[in-house]
Amino acid sequence: MGWTDGWKKDRKMLEKTESDRIAGVPNVVGKILSFIDERRYEPNERLPSERDFADRFNVSRGAVREALAALESMRVIERRPNSGIYLRNSEESSIEALVLRASSGLPFQPEETKDVFEVRSILELQGVRISCDRRRDQDVDRLREILYKTKLAIDSKKTIEAEDEAFHLGIVASTQNRVLLRTVKLFYEFSKQRRIIYFSDYSRGTQAYDDHCEILEAIEARRTDLAVGMMDRHLSRALATWQTLHAAPEQTTK
Repeated sequence: MGWTDGWKKDRKMLEKTESDRIAGVPNVVGKILSFIDERRYEPNERLPSERDFADRFNVSRGAVREALAALESMRVIERRPNSGIYLRNSEESSIEALVLRASSGLPFQPEETKDVFEVRSILELQGVRISCDRRRDQDVDRLREILYKTKLAIDSKKTIEAEDEAFHLGIVASTQNRVLLRTVKLFYEFSKQRRIIYFSDYSRGTQAYDDHCEILEAIEARRTDLAVGMMDRHLSRALATWQTLHAAPEQTTK
């Protein structure tokens, strides 16, 4: 083997190691969060070191370093010079941290889920209000297309969590407010797994479709109070279902 062949082989190995490291960072983040939950660490309590985490999870220190940087940026942890890594108060963490916990499969208290749902409702109701004023004809057309796909899914006995998300985000997108859209998207990421379970009951999908049709009709007619009232009723129904079923581990909210 010539030196060029050896160099190419070393480069491929280096690239693979780097790609594996980057791909493993989200997994390491989830492991660290699970570890913190399992050990019941309290705010301001010192966590294991970077080296300790790497040894515990059998991953590179580079992957741990990037995972800790992500958690620090979301205000989950704090790295203090010459002292160590400390857990921050959960009330200081970002919305992204909530999404990360949900995507990692970590449990939430019923009160936490209810609070998240309440904030999402506030944002969506305001989104409907703005949509009635700013929506364009092409926005209405896109929402109608989503409803068409929803009906096809229902007729085929399929669940509609994807179509439901698309409809709600489509309304927010019609406000032309990109920051509002990005914020609401985070809440849908938070509830992704829960909505899959919610819509496993096909009757909820049918009810959601009927509600969506009425909401769109009101938005198209720019009947603001009617549209907001319908969306409020729609979201309240989903919350009421969760409050009834939250004690059962296999059921949860939309």
